[in-house]
Parts: sequence; structure tokens; C-alpha cells
Amino acid sequence: MLLSAALALSGAAAAQALYSPPEGDFSVAFPDTPAVRDQPAQRSKDIGVRRYVDQEPGRAMVVSIEDYPDGALPAAADGGVYDHMLRGLAEDRNGQLISTRAARLAGRPCLQGRIMDPSGDVEIIRILMIGDRIYQLTYALPEGADAKGADQAFFDSFKITKGP
Repeated sequence: MLLSAALALSGAAAAQALYSPPEGDFSVAFPDTPAVRDQPAQRSKDIGVRRYVDQEPGRAMVVSIEDYPDGALPAAADGGVYDHMLRGLAEDRNGQLISTRAARLAGRPCLQGRIMDPSGDVEIIRILMIGDRIYQLTYALPEGADAKGADQAFFDSFKITKGP
């Protein structure tokens, strides 16, 4: 899970600034400049992955972008495709998908899931597929914490500014 056992709940959330990566393909509100991990595709069959992580006491915010080879993803995504993806994420994290609901990300329909790990930490994830790209935004909280609407503000701040 994104949160370590040392995470403690913090007080009021810090002011957030709009962040856009050098690629200029999205913007999102992060309280601080995120840590960036970029793993470009090396071969035509590889998946390129970029992750932007802002982790502070009491929560973690993550934007993950996966670029797939042409034709590797389904032609269109629906609730069933997104549900399958969320269940796979839960399994990969040794967690449990505890709920899903229809949501929006960057003005487009997507699916939101809540995944709980064995220690009780929760990830609220929205997943969106456009063409050969998957956008995954995660707001993670330690056991028993309440996002107090900060998760919704994070998701609402995400904008796609340039297509893949």
C-alpha cells in the first residue's frame, strides 16, 4: 500500500498548487511538487508508466499514467472493464475491493473503487481508459481516517490537457 505504518493523521490540509508535468498532458492539484517516476516503453510491446506521488502525513495522492502498445487495450471501456481493472488492482495489493461507484474523471465517465488492505488502510481509486492510455488517480488514507472531501477536490482538479 502507498502508506507506511508510520503515517499519522495530520491537521488541516495544506494549500494545493496546480501541477503539470513537462509532457504537458495533464494538470492536477497537489499540495507539494510530487515525486516522479518515469519508466518509458523500451520496445514496441512494452507499457510506458509515469507515476506522480505526493505523500504526506495522513494521506497520499497519486497520478499514474500507463501507455499501452496500439491495440493492446479493449476498443472501449465500460463499467465491466473498469470493475475488472479495479479487482485486479485489489488483488495485486493483497487487498479487498470494498465498493465501486460510477464517477467522473476529467469530465469523462469512469469508475471509482475503494480498496482496503489487510492493515485497514484505504485507497480511493478512479480509473479511466482513453485509447491506449489508462489514467489512474489514487487518494490513500490510513485506517480510520476521513478524507473530509479532499479526495473529491483532488479528483475534480484533474484535467487532461493534451491527448496521447
